[in-house]
Amino acid sequence: MRLGIYLLLIGVSLVAAIIGLFWLKDRLESPRLARVAHSEPIMRLTVIGAALTVIGLLLILSSQFQSAAG
Repeated sequence: MRLGIYLLLIGVSLVAAIIGLFWLKDRLESPRLARVAHSEPIMRLTVIGAALTVIGLLLILSSQFQSAAG
């Protein structure tokens, strides 16, 4: 259960930080920040953050169903 919560929190934090980066890019209208925001490593971190969120959620739901079943 704890692993699921940790993965969920890490994934949500990562995605929130990347969304914040895009908001900051639009707010400041910085070309340098735009290059960083649209770079391949940031896109990969977004996919990793989304995957960690889904895995964490699945682990939490799995432990909840196991405890309800027995």
